[in-house]
Amino acid sequence: MKLPYKKILFYLTIACLFTPFLVSSNTYFPFIIAKATAFRLIVEAMLVVWVFWLVRSRTSKESPTSLVSLTPLIKAVLIFGAIIFISALLGVDFSYSFFSGNERMEGVFGIWHFMLFFLIIATTFNYLEIEKILKIQVGIGILYSFIALLAYSGIGKITAQFTGNRLAGYTGNPSFFAAYLLFNAFLALYFYFRQYVFDKKLFNWWLPVFLGQSFLLFATLTRGVMIGYLISLIFIAFGIMFLKSDSQGKSDFFNPFKKISIVLLIGILVISVFTFSAKNTDFVKNNPILSRFSSISLTDPTAVSRILSAKTAWKSFLQKPFFGWGLENYEAPYIKNFNPEVLKYLPEDFYFDRAHNKPMEVLALTGVFGFLSYLSIFGIALYFLNHLRKKKEWFLPSLALAGGLTGYFIQNVFIFDFHESYLMFFLVLAFISSLSSNTSDTQKTGEQKPSKTLVKNPSDYSLKMGKSLLVVAVICLVVFSASQWVIKPYSVSKGIAKVGYFIRQEQSEEAYKELKRIINDPAFLRDDIVVGINKMYSIYDFKINEEYKEKIVEALVIQAREAVQQRPWSFNLAMAEADLETVFSQWDQSRLKEAKKSMERMLSQFPYFPITHLFASKFFLLNGEIEKAIKEAEKVIEVDWQIPTSYYLLALAHNELGDSEKRNENLIKAAELNYSFADKNQILTVINLCAKEKKYETIKNLYLQAIQIDSNDASLYSSLAATYAKMHDKEKAIEFAKKAASLDPQKYSKEAEIFIQAMEQERWEIVGDN
Repeated sequence: MKLPYKKILFYLTIACLFTPFLVSSNTYFPFIIAKATAFRLIVEAMLVVWVFWLVRSRTSKESPTSLVSLTPLIKAVLIFGAIIFISALLGVDFSYSFFSGNERMEGVFGIWHFMLFFLIIATTFNYLEIEKILKIQVGIGILYSFIALLAYSGIGKITAQFTGNRLAGYTGNPSFFAAYLLFNAFLALYFYFRQYVFDKKLFNWWLPVFLGQSFLLFATLTRGVMIGYLISLIFIAFGIMFLKSDSQGKSDFFNPFKKISIVLLIGILVISVFTFSAKNTDFVKNNPILSRFSSISLTDPTAVSRILSAKTAWKSFLQKPFFGWGLENYEAPYIKNFNPEVLKYLPEDFYFDRAHNKPMEVLALTGVFGFLSYLSIFGIALYFLNHLRKKKEWFLPSLALAGGLTGYFIQNVFIFDFHESYLMFFLVLAFISSLSSNTSDTQKTGEQKPSKTLVKNPSDYSLKMGKSLLVVAVICLVVFSASQWVIKPYSVSKGIAKVGYFIRQEQSEEAYKELKRIINDPAFLRDDIVVGINKMYSIYDFKINEEYKEKIVEALVIQAREAVQQRPWSFNLAMAEADLETVFSQWDQSRLKEAKKSMERMLSQFPYFPITHLFASKFFLLNGEIEKAIKEAEKVIEVDWQIPTSYYLLALAHNELGDSEKRNENLIKAAELNYSFADKNQILTVINLCAKEKKYETIKNLYLQAIQIDSNDASLYSSLAATYAKMHDKEKAIEFAKKAASLDPQKYSKEAEIFIQAMEQERWEIVGDN
């Protein structure tokens, strides 16, 4: 039976383009692993179909010529793929370099899947066929943007609260969404120019698509992408104004766009000057996009931290200049070369597992060979587009593609790659590769020109046997990879989330059983098991049955020790191990010595990190070394005075010393910074302290915390209603008074009626001071 292999590959390619929609709320890092898992499974299925197609195309009488060409761009990508593998082998942790972790799901294994995606598309379809795929992608991008707007409006499960109240959609991160929009915008611009070449009309439907995607790009408030986008527009405008095609001559074909380019450049200049000069005016401050754009500065804390990180990456490169530290291992050189200056600018977000500068990260992790091969991909793509530009009909479209690549490269100076950006990048590269091999011929025939082939047409039995073995080998490889390296990690990720669910539901036995299951078969996510479940345990330990607390902690401790030995530079792992060892010591006092060793290792290896000193303060407090506990907590405040836990620990320490004045002072400070108290009675004690100083905003937050702990206590709602009254918030005061009456009508019904009547008349004086 003759199967339509090429058509199957086409539809599988489209399926890959829908993977950004996938979010799995029942997994650890839900915005990451579902996309990666689905994409890898689809690409591996594409590999099997592609190999069958290659074999059949070389034995079919209908298509005797080769369909596979190795363009310079394909060669550049394959060379980069080989170098990142070598860098992983020579790096500090091959396993992590190859597989990565649940939070990123990248590594050599992940990037190879994107490269395979690129290779299959680039060698299977001609440029006209890939154009169809790109048009579908732009349509998918429109749908994706629409859903993102709905989510931002509060419709659906993924609302703005999950994304820092910024437009992000199903990427889960506004920066990721902005990069995705960048690609879709410039693809729309490409098709706009392509349409103009055919009908010479300045308006076609691709123009509003380009403008809409561009607006949403700015609406994400992502400054790095804003910069990349504007530089790309400037690049295209100057290209239209000053470059020419070979046949352009005196033709007025491009004149309208020359005028538009001049207006565009003037507009960018005027808006930029106005925005920066008027950044302190209410007009700019009250406009989120202009306000965000005007905050672009080399002195901005985020910008300074990125510069410091780039310097760290450069220093790391000098230490391992040839093949680097290995992909995914940025934490190792970051810790080794940590610059404490970054704490002054980002005291709460200083820990980078990525350089937040893709080119510098590639340089540090893959060395000079990886860096040059990475740059060659862009260089070859832009070189060909520049060559293509010389053809009149390709002048404008090639500028749009070059602009998109330029914008992507520039925005990557401020961030790193992720699923959506890799997907779009390699899709565009596949299109450029196909353009480089067949624009001259396929425009007339739609068939791809034969070129240097991977496999020659078979003529003897041995080659046929070799092909059969190749097919079998590929199928076996795909089955193993899909089951062990794709599906199993997804199962482990679900298991981590499931343990957390069982803990929250107070199903301790089920939580322990699930933990043992994923520990016995951790795939490559052991670090995530330790760190993730330790976080869940530390928050919800009070919901775990005493019988299973020790079992859960002991199982995690064993895994943590092994993980830390393999990756001692991982701060999150070291923190989890020290925390677990300390908790485990409550059942086994002999473990206190191990816990102290873990704590001392942390202080030695991560001496600048505030969280390190927080942990040390807790440890000393538990062991009765009060003065040491105070000293460590004060070190945290020196670095970042806004961490509430440091004040809470000081309050506990001063309480042990019998200093009630300092205890109360620090409790109030912790409450003002929204410390999460775990005990309702303690919250009520702090409320009484705050009431004396009339700190009603803090009191309100404390009552809301108490209600989360005990949602059936009517007195909490009554007191919260009174607090809102003191803040002159009539609606909230009435809302919580009604809630108190509904929970305990016998006690609060009549009282609430009088209170509500007073609130409606705004008689605030009815509420006395607590």
